[in-house]
Parts: sequence; structure tokens; C-alpha cells
Amino acid sequence: MALAGALMLTACAYPNTTVRTLEEKPQLAFANASPTAMLFVNGVLIGPAADYDGKKSTLQVGTGTHTVEVRENDRAIYSERIYLGSDAIKTISLPK
Repeated sequence: MALAGALMLTACAYPNTTVRTLEEKPQLAFANASPTAMLFVNGVLIGPAADYDGKKSTLQVGTGTHTVEVRENDRAIYSERIYLGSDAIKTISLPK
């Protein structure tokens, strides 16, 4: 009887699973970004660069070469073509 009870208890246990990401995407962060500085990646408007300060969040992009530009008042304050490898976090310091 005790054996049957033990078997019933082990059958009720939840399965133990782990989820892992197989591929880590590179990430971008921007230091010193003003609230009005707008971020463009490969010519596409992403939004305020300050949203990706590296503390609250980062921007995930695909592995490869990207054109990264930050504009403020329709003037480019940062523009560069950069290569990002897998699981890299690149922090770009913008001029103050």
C-alpha cells in the first residue's frame, strides 16, 4: 500500500523543463542620448535613442553590418557602418 501511494505521488509531479535560446542576437545601447535624438538603423526609424540606454533596454539587431545613425533636429550627430557579431553588446557614446 505504501509503495502504491509513493508511485501516485511521483506521478503527480510537474515536469521540469528549461528553455534556452540557441542564438543570441547582437545588441546596441546608446550612452548620453538626449530625449529628442532619434535612432535609425539601415535607414529605418527605430525611435528615441534614449530608449536604448543599456540600463533599461537595448536594441537587438541581426548579426552583420548595419548603418546606425542618430539624428537630432534633422541633423546627424552620429553615423557609422558597424559589424555586429553574435551575442555582442555594443555601447555607442553619443556626443553631449
